[in-house]
Amino acid sequence: MSNEVNMVLFEYLAGEGDISNEEAIAIQEAEKHFYENLMVNSNLVLADGNRLINRRKRLWGVLKKKGYEELPHGLQVDLRWSREEEQVVVRIVLQCRYGSGTKKRYPTYEDLIRHSRLLRIPYLNEDGFHYVSESGIESPEALKKQVEHEPNKNIELVFIHHVDVRTGNQKKDLTQLLREAIQRMVPSYEAILEAAPTILMEQPPMITKHIEGGRHVHPKNMILQGPPGTGKTYHTVLYAVAIIEGKAISDIKQEDYIEVKKRYAKYRDENRIAFTTFHQSYGYEEFIEGIKPVIATDTNEIGFNIESGVFKEFCDLAAADHRFGGYDISIDGEARIWKVSLGGSGDRPLKKACFDKGVMRIGWDHFGEDPFNSTSTMNPSERSILTYFYDTMKTGDIVLSLKDERHIDGIGIIEGEVEWLEDEDRYQRSRKVNWLAQNIELDIHEMNMRKKLTQKTVYPLDRLSVSQVERMLEGEYSIPDVSHQNEKPYVFIVDEINRGNISKILGELITLIEPSKRMGEMEETLVKLPYSKKEFGVPNNIYIIGTMNTADRSIALMDTALRRRFQFVEMSPDPQLLQGISIEGVHLKSVLDIMNRRIAALYDRDHMIGHAYFMSLSSTDKIDALQQVFLKSIIPLLQEYFFDDFGKINAIFGNDKTYPLLIQEVPAFDLFDSSIDVRDLEVSYQVNHTVLKNPETYKAIYGKQYANA
Repeated sequence: MSNEVNMVLFEYLAGEGDISNEEAIAIQEAEKHFYENLMVNSNLVLADGNRLINRRKRLWGVLKKKGYEELPHGLQVDLRWSREEEQVVVRIVLQCRYGSGTKKRYPTYEDLIRHSRLLRIPYLNEDGFHYVSESGIESPEALKKQVEHEPNKNIELVFIHHVDVRTGNQKKDLTQLLREAIQRMVPSYEAILEAAPTILMEQPPMITKHIEGGRHVHPKNMILQGPPGTGKTYHTVLYAVAIIEGKAISDIKQEDYIEVKKRYAKYRDENRIAFTTFHQSYGYEEFIEGIKPVIATDTNEIGFNIESGVFKEFCDLAAADHRFGGYDISIDGEARIWKVSLGGSGDRPLKKACFDKGVMRIGWDHFGEDPFNSTSTMNPSERSILTYFYDTMKTGDIVLSLKDERHIDGIGIIEGEVEWLEDEDRYQRSRKVNWLAQNIELDIHEMNMRKKLTQKTVYPLDRLSVSQVERMLEGEYSIPDVSHQNEKPYVFIVDEINRGNISKILGELITLIEPSKRMGEMEETLVKLPYSKKEFGVPNNIYIIGTMNTADRSIALMDTALRRRFQFVEMSPDPQLLQGISIEGVHLKSVLDIMNRRIAALYDRDHMIGHAYFMSLSSTDKIDALQQVFLKSIIPLLQEYFFDDFGKINAIFGNDKTYPLLIQEVPAFDLFDSSIDVRDLEVSYQVNHTVLKNPETYKAIYGKQYANA
């Protein structure tokens, strides 16, 4: 591993405070090089990796053998910082936790038995290696006896090494050290896999690129680009429905558009589809979050709220239904997080009772069962606590149990409303809680923006996010990985995406829309938002569709960073859609086709005319209808394209002298005296309304000889 990569990772592990977005990107690049160097000439792959969070002291990744990623066995590489010794503690663990991939699963009884196969091969009694069971470090002899009685006992082979980064005189490069330790573990790992059913199956070539789980796979970010009138916004309806229903766009196009539009409206009503249009004044506050003024109704005083923008609000909806593996429970992405004191800090009899019975209990019993109608006087602090407990805390919110001013010892989900426990002597107010983690010791001081926890019975921890709580559960205490995020696709449509100032609208979040940086992906990236100070990431089930008018002059302002994060779908004019439409002998297909060929020759193909301008016409229309299309759409568009160069505009219509659509006007000599040379004046022109009423004018656009010739 290069010195530069070493330096970045060591600084990350040893550092304090939050990580800036620029630092996060640098750390991710260092991690990438770290794992690439670690697995060189190896048949191992990185099945899961560190997800950057604003919490220091840890870097980890799970390596698995190719073809066996879905099995729960793997080699975890874990680097942590020891502040007391100023050393990096390296741990490599042959573990049985959970699989990865499309069929990720958690250890079964058979998996754990298979994992115990490591005991049948020569034990590793070398320095740095040891065996660990649920009861702690075990000697091979003691462990062997345990396995004979409990063959499904979860056992891990662990290698530990301390790297002194102060001296810089390491005997071996860190990557070399890890690689050698991993190679010592590989025989044990492969022995475990010998009994595993092989899952390396031959797949039909290319099929997995387009079909996954029976659903058609669409790009996460795409832009429909083309000249005006090519149906870009029209096609966003088709693409949105195709994405949500997991179908190919070609199949959706074959359906009746009216029926597709009905389904689009249904998904939109279900908040599965959102639509917005970018413009020059559009900003971060409207798209992500901002501070908005509010007027209190009772005092008419002006205050300020932090409100989510349309995209963040949509992301919150899409990320709502997370499920934790091993628990039949879902957590709302917008759940509020609360600190609760169960009898006080530290170990308390009340806390143990709450953990055992799946509840949380508070006191203030002297106010009776209905505290807000009590005759006893209630001070503001008491009223605040009881209002939180009765009214503000909702079913589905998260509660963290206080251990001390820096640590929590329990994580739970509220599952019920307030109950009055008549049979209890103290702490008679209760709510049901599903305690997902109990008797733990987790330092949340950094996550909580270095704010100490207080003894106050109940109060919100608004600095924490649901995603942080999820990582507490999955990363620290062997609680299975956050299971499957909401798989339902959500589609966010941005019309005229190139007309907005991307730097102003997205800011530092431009990185988050990359498919590899989405939540749950290997390179998952989260940033702390500037106003709310909460972590934010883009869910993996969000698809972004943009439309871009290639003839718009603001195309030059399109951010290059945005371009490389999107796949582009060209929407070209399609004259075939006008096949068979003839108005008083004028074939619209031929009119559009020849005009676009001339525009491409005189200007470029990005400024052609879309077929949508003519789609409202039918063969039953009179020539007046076609005249209106030319007067109100085609001619003004060409005037914009060619900057009023009437010669080129006439050329688009065939440059015919008998049927000129634009007529040059020569300035009259008698308007000026001799001080003005009329030859220096700009040439003006006017639209020839007379010829636009004649069908022969339009036939002349594409005909080599006129009908009356």
